[in-house]
Amino acid sequence: MPERATSLTAAAGEHFIAFKLSQMGYPAALTRGGSPTIDLMAGNLDGSETVSLQIKTSSGAWREYKRKPENNHWEWPVGHLAKTLNGKSIFYAFVDLKWSGDDENIPDVFIVPSKAVHDAFAETNWSMNVFWILETEKSKYYNNWTPITKLLRT
Repeated sequence: MPERATSLTAAAGEHFIAFKLSQMGYPAALTRGGSPTIDLMAGNLDGSETVSLQIKTSSGAWREYKRKPENNHWEWPVGHLAKTLNGKSIFYAFVDLKWSGDDENIPDVFIVPSKAVHDAFAETNWSMNVFWILETEKSKYYNNWTPITKLLRT
């Protein structure tokens, strides 16, 4: 499989999340390139509520450990922004494109409140921040659009 540019991977994730939100009936707008904190904004139809999303995309986020399956997880680099980005209407959308040469793969999406990501890194001084979602936590975040749809329905 040919190597893809990082910018194409990021764009694929951003457009996929915009598609999913639009499919649910919410107007979604990608921010212009270079926006330091937010990749996408979505709102309800009357414009009274909005949410902001930071989207992190990987072509293969799954990490499997045969000897220690309790360590199986998905992972995404989140950068230094993870320590400061925090708000009730701000979410991370972690997208695993699962690119393997099989065109039938549908990306996995994990919707995580910014507070959960912020809290994971608030007390660290790591040079590289990588957010993990353990396989045992999958049901908490996997395709869980409820926190976003609840805010947009009010």
